[in-house]
Amino acid sequence: MIWVFVAGIVAVVVAVPLAGKVWLAGFQPLTAGGSRPYATSSTDAWEVASFLIDGRAFMVKNDYGATLTLHQEIHNASSRSIKIIDPGPALADWRQSHAPCLWQPVRAQFTAVDEDAPAPALEVPFRLEPGESIMLELIGRIGEPGCDGPKSAFTGSEIDVPLRFSVFGISRTQSIPLGLTIWETDEPERGLGLDIRKLEAD
Repeated sequence: MIWVFVAGIVAVVVAVPLAGKVWLAGFQPLTAGGSRPYATSSTDAWEVASFLIDGRAFMVKNDYGATLTLHQEIHNASSRSIKIIDPGPALADWRQSHAPCLWQPVRAQFTAVDEDAPAPALEVPFRLEPGESIMLELIGRIGEPGCDGPKSAFTGSEIDVPLRFSVFGISRTQSIPLGLTIWETDEPERGLGLDIRKLEAD
């Protein structure tokens, strides 16, 4: 019966790490919290609404090299303390998987959420406790090198913010949907019946 006992131990040894991997793969502690995202831009840009567009959208003029910055509160909705780590690799993966003429996130900055005092900047890595929130400032650029020709129509991409965190010393990337599309165009005056509000300047 020794072999039965040994087999049972082996099964437990295999099952515990496997269960941990399955749990970790499904662990997504970060959510978009607070108010909905807002944006600022170094070029002409607008928040738009139209029956042609699902959800929220920002439209930005194709001013290659210009920036459009997203501001969004990020919340740790889990019951575990996590560590926010350098988002650079996740942003690089995002740029690799999207056309170079689209909005390309290049840098992320974090600040604490403090309604009673100026918000201090946070340097990665830093810990985010259960129920805590931070403010994310995601700076993106229009038209990296490699863009060919003007876009006479509207070309856009849905924005899922890729952030990196670690839990139990293991690094993970989570994409956080914002329910938002960023559109680029050379002809914003065409309008397409859009309800337009101009964005603040960076």
